[in-house]
Amino acid sequence: MEPMMLTGNQAIARAVVDADVRVATSYPGSPTVQILESIAEMGDLHTEWSPSEKVAMEVAIGASMAGAAAFVSMKHVGVNIAADPLMTFTQSRLNGPLVIAVGDDPGQISSQNEQDSRMWAEYGMMPMLQPATPQEAYDHTRLAYEISARFETPVFVRLVDRTCHMMGQVTTQEADNRPPHGFEPDPVRYYQVPPFSREARKRVEPRISQVRDWLEQGHGYRDEMRDPAIGIVTFGIQYALVRDLLPDASTFKLDVIWPLPIQALQDFAGRVERVIVIEELMPFVEEQLALAGIECEGQQLFPRFGEINATALRKVFAAQGLCAPADSVADRSLAEAQRPAMFCPGCPHRPVMVALRELDILCHGDIGCYLIGSYPPFEVLKSSISMGASIGIAQGMAKALEGTDKEIQSIVSVIGDSTLCHSGLPSVINYGYNGHRTKLLVLDNRSTSMTGLQDNPVTGKTVRGEQNNGVDLAEVVKALGIPDVTEVNQYNLSECRKVFRQKFIEEEGPLAVIATGPCALKYKNQRVYYYVDPSACIGCRACIKVGCPPISMRHYPGKPEGARNSYIDPERCAGCSVCFQVCPVKAIKPMALGETPDVPLPLDFTEEEES
Repeated sequence: MEPMMLTGNQAIARAVVDADVRVATSYPGSPTVQILESIAEMGDLHTEWSPSEKVAMEVAIGASMAGAAAFVSMKHVGVNIAADPLMTFTQSRLNGPLVIAVGDDPGQISSQNEQDSRMWAEYGMMPMLQPATPQEAYDHTRLAYEISARFETPVFVRLVDRTCHMMGQVTTQEADNRPPHGFEPDPVRYYQVPPFSREARKRVEPRISQVRDWLEQGHGYRDEMRDPAIGIVTFGIQYALVRDLLPDASTFKLDVIWPLPIQALQDFAGRVERVIVIEELMPFVEEQLALAGIECEGQQLFPRFGEINATALRKVFAAQGLCAPADSVADRSLAEAQRPAMFCPGCPHRPVMVALRELDILCHGDIGCYLIGSYPPFEVLKSSISMGASIGIAQGMAKALEGTDKEIQSIVSVIGDSTLCHSGLPSVINYGYNGHRTKLLVLDNRSTSMTGLQDNPVTGKTVRGEQNNGVDLAEVVKALGIPDVTEVNQYNLSECRKVFRQKFIEEEGPLAVIATGPCALKYKNQRVYYYVDPSACIGCRACIKVGCPPISMRHYPGKPEGARNSYIDPERCAGCSVCFQVCPVKAIKPMALGETPDVPLPLDFTEEEES
C-alpha cells in the first residue's frame, strides 16, 4: 500500500480502524488526545468522548464483552481513574480484543506528575508494547489486537509525547474483518464476585507465562549483534537515539515491554561483555534482568525522572568513553526570555481571577486552563492535585481547622465544567451528605480547552459534532444538594466582583456560583477590539495586571523620556473588554473590527524609529 504521512497518534488511529474496532472511547488528555479525534475522521465506528476515563473504560469493556474489538485511550494519570474496572476485568478471559493506549509523560511536559504505566501492565497481568515511530505505532497497535485476541487479554500500547507527536511515513496492512461474536452469559468471565472471581483468577494465572513462551519463539523483539563489547537493551525512542549515537553497539530492542523474553535476553547478555539498560522512569526492565541473574547497568547512569533525550544520552555515553562529547554550543535556553504560562487573549477566566485576587480569599484549583490563575500576576489558586480534587480538599481543610485559631473563614473550590463532570460530582454530593460549608465556583467555558478545545457533556456535542443532550450544571448542582446556586457572566467584571463578594465573603456556605463565558479560542465571538488613547492613559498599569498578552507598556511620541503608556496589539486583541473594565480613566476604548483609531502609534512602531 502507498505510504502516508502520519503522526504517532494518527498512526494509532489508522491501526484501530484497520483492526475493525467497533467501539473507541477516550477522555481527552495530552499526549494521546488526537487519537480519538483521528479515529472519528478516519472510520465510521462508534467513537465517544466519555465523561471520564473510568466511563471510557467501562464502555470499551462492554464492547469487548459483546465480542467486538474495542479501544480506549487516555494519558497516564487517566489510568488511575480507569483502574477500578480494568483491574477486575483483566481477570476475565476476553470475548473481544481490547487495546488500551496510554500516554506517559517523562519530563512532565504537560502533566502534574510522572508515572510509569509499565507497573500497571505487570500488576494487571496485561502485555504492553511501546512503539518508537509512527510506523511502529501502527504496527504495534495491529500486533496488540492479535495478542489480545490470541491470549484473550487486554493489551496496553504505551506512548510518550515524542512518539505521539512526531510525524513519519506509515505503510498500512490489509484491514481485518472482526464481526462481533455476541454476548453469552458466563459468570466466571463476567460476574466478578466470589466464588466466580476466585475461579476467574485461577484461570488467567497462566496467561503471562503463555505470552512469554510466545515471545521466546522470536516474537516482539529484535536481537541485533554488532560489536560484542557493549550490548544495549532498550525500546521506544531511545532505541533510535542509541543507533544514532552508538551505531556499532549491539542492541536488544524490545517491542513488547511486558512480559519480557527472559531466555532471549539471557542469551543476548551472554554474547556481550557489558549490558546497559536504557529506560525512562522506573528501573523496570533492569530489575527484571537482575532477578534473572543478568548483570546490567542502568539507573546508576540515568535518573529515575525526566526524559532521556539525545543530549542526556550523549552526556552519559561520553562520560563512559563510548562516544565523543557534544560540540560546545551556546545554551539557547539561557538567552531566551522566560515567561510564565498565561491565559489566551479573551479568555473568560481572566476577569474571574482579577475579581478573586481582589478578595484575597483561599482558593483551591483543579485541572484545567484556570490553573494559570496560580501564576503571576494573579496568584489566586493555592493548590492543584488531580481532577476533581479541589472540592474534597477544601472540605477536608475546613473541617480540620474548624473551631481552632487557624480556622479559615472562606474557602472556595475552583473547578471547570468538564472537570466537574469528570470527577467532581461525587464531592458535590458530599456537601449535603456530610454537612460541609465550603463554597464552589464552577467555570463553564463550554469547552475542554486545555487539551485542544474538545466538546464535553455540558455542550452536548459528540466527537463527531452531533448535538445530543447537554448537562445543565446549575440544575445538577442543585439536585446533588446545593440549593443556593448563582449564575454569573465571567466576562462581566463588575458582576463577578459583586457576586463573588456577596457569596464568598458575606454569606455562609454551602453555595455554588457558576460563571459562564465561552472559550474565546474556540468560539471566536469577537465583535470589537480595544485600543489605548495615549493622551488619556496615565500609565497606572491597571491593564497590565490583568495579564493579557496583547497589552504592553510603550513609549509614545510627545511623552517624556522614560515614560511608558499602554498599548494593545490590535492583531492579538480578542475584544473581551477586561482591560476596558479595569481602566480607571477610560483611556481604553472599543473600535469596530476593520476600523483604525485616530491615535499615534508608539515610537517603536513608527518608520522614524525603525530607521
